[in-house]
Amino acid sequence: MSNKKHKGDHGQRAERRAAEKNQPVLKNPASAEHPRRVFLRNWVYIWATLGVVIACIAVITLVGVLGWWENVFASIVTILVGAFGCMCLYDLALLFTACVTFGEGMVNAGKDENGHQMIFHAASVVRPEMRDKNDRVLPEDAPVYKNAQIVFIMESGRVNRRAVSRLTAKQYARLKAALEAEKGYHA
Repeated sequence: MSNKKHKGDHGQRAERRAAEKNQPVLKNPASAEHPRRVFLRNWVYIWATLGVVIACIAVITLVGVLGWWENVFASIVTILVGAFGCMCLYDLALLFTACVTFGEGMVNAGKDENGHQMIFHAASVVRPEMRDKNDRVLPEDAPVYKNAQIVFIMESGRVNRRAVSRLTAKQYARLKAALEAEKGYHA
């Protein structure tokens, strides 16, 4: 064993680590290589779609176990059920990847109802809001927003809307924190 004395003060290291843990997570803006994504996952739809995929697999397995492969009608139904299951797997991937992306001072809020991409500067956003379908502002302290819109009010007066079927208060808080962190980006 070595007779060297240990360098450093454990108390100072512990204090420094505690201070690093208490700093906000979103202190630096995202970059093009590592964009920040705020996922807008709706777990109700994800579990329902996963249930449909499992039901499709069960129907195909049942047809195979019962030996109905030789029947023309059962073969056609099996192909249709398999195609529907594959389409639901694609929908499941879309549900898992639904997000608003932040990077290099820009916000990518996805597509609007007309199918146009909504990409805008984070610094030009005055404030985000949650609104219902009748364009009424929803309260900030709601635990869950259902069938609502995330609205980005711009300095120019333009309004960018992203429709969501279900958004929790935690997801909305992450979205606002990421927007504030991205506003500090300077090119």
